[in-house]
Amino acid sequence: MRLIFALLIASSFAGCGKNDAPAMKIAEPQREQLQKAKEVDQVLQKAAESQRLAIDAATASQTADK
Repeated sequence: MRLIFALLIASSFAGCGKNDAPAMKIAEPQREQLQKAKEVDQVLQKAAESQRLAIDAATASQTADK
């Protein structure tokens, strides 16, 4: 029984050894596309905010003239 327990412990430690294989880059092209999409979204959000401010300024000046 002790022998089985010792072999079990030894095999579990052997399985936890250092892995020198390089990490796989799973879905790297999709991650790149997602990052590009986020950048485009930021540009569009800034453009929408600028447009909103311009509309508000034009509306405010029209109501001030009346």
